[in-house]
Amino acid sequence: MSAEVWTWVMIAAVGHALWNAMARHVAGDIAVMWLAFALGTVVLIPPCAYLWWQNGPPVLDQTALLYLLATGVLHAAYFALLSRAYEGGEISLVYPIARGSGVGLTALGGVTLLGETVSLFGGAGIALVLLGIGLISIPSLRDSLPQRRNVLLALSVGLSIVAYSLVDKIGVTLIHPLYYITGMWILGSLLRWPFIWGQRRGTLWATARTHYRYIVLIGLGSLGTYLLILYAYTLGPVSYIVAARESSVVIGTLIGFVFLGEQYTPLKLAGVLSIAAGLVLIKVG
Repeated sequence: MSAEVWTWVMIAAVGHALWNAMARHVAGDIAVMWLAFALGTVVLIPPCAYLWWQNGPPVLDQTALLYLLATGVLHAAYFALLSRAYEGGEISLVYPIARGSGVGLTALGGVTLLGETVSLFGGAGIALVLLGIGLISIPSLRDSLPQRRNVLLALSVGLSIVAYSLVDKIGVTLIHPLYYITGMWILGSLLRWPFIWGQRRGTLWATARTHYRYIVLIGLGSLGTYLLILYAYTLGPVSYIVAARESSVVIGTLIGFVFLGEQYTPLKLAGVLSIAAGLVLIKVG
């Protein structure tokens, strides 16, 4: 992985951890999450229209449309599952599992499905990242039924990450990244709208007024960090990018300890150190 790609991915990781902390702060409120996603859609339309005006409309063949639809469905599922996980799960529990559980499977998919190669250092780095995530997660698996439920929800989020990461790696080669993410944001908003309207139609405006700061931070944070990742996908292998992106696990866990008063354990510290060592090896690889 080049220094340029690594730098962009690290910036995205910090931003990702911060907006997830905001999502946890509002306990994954589904209306806040949907409004944040809808805000991202509104922000994307003007630059997308400008690109259209400058370069003409995107060329969308059947394959490109299929990938666009797939990423819209997968991102709608991702945000819905993430909301459920943050209803009762701490960020130091949900975030490491959700972000990290997909690393190994995504790397495997990058090698087996996309024909990418992983060096010895890169493979060792990915293994250390996975080990660290396992150490962070172990205490929760021994806990109460609600905590185990949160673990399962977080694992479901991780599986959605695997799916959309592999889809998007190909999708951005078929459609300009700005067109691609705009289409994905629009589709994701529309697919979740019936569920939001059915559950919260009487409170959406009140939620927007009382939680507008979180809506802005989550909406712009999720959009900005994902744009950076899509750009990185055009420059480097998906297996390294997704693994390096897991540095956000370290940041998110520390936010949980320092600012949200979540429980600190030696296993979580060991997990953080393992992830940090893995990131160094990924950079070398």
